[in-house]
Amino acid sequence: MWLELGMLALLLVAVGQSVLLVLMWRQSRRLQRRVDALWQNAAGTSTDVPTSMLVTALGRVERKLGQVERPLLPDRSWELAKQLAREGADAEQLVACCGLSSDEAKLIVAMRAPT
Repeated sequence: MWLELGMLALLLVAVGQSVLLVLMWRQSRRLQRRVDALWQNAAGTSTDVPTSMLVTALGRVERKLGQVERPLLPDRSWELAKQLAREGADAEQLVACCGLSSDEAKLIVAMRAPT
């Protein structure tokens, strides 16, 4: 009796695994068809913008970025620092915004220098 119940349980497990295997196989085939369709669509599309135009645009962006990243001239950073100090900025803000040393920023804040 126990032997028959054990065999029946094993048979049910095997059938269940077979059903899951078939379902997973069907799903993998569906996914493979979708991937193939996506690859065909990707291969059929190409960019309308020539590479030379993209390279030129990238060069312009890099030049502009270089201009933005260029540090402030010393006179200009001092003038900006004095203006910010008059508006109430503290030394830490002057260091962050103007690139001054901590001592320079403290001096400007202490003086609150008028122009």
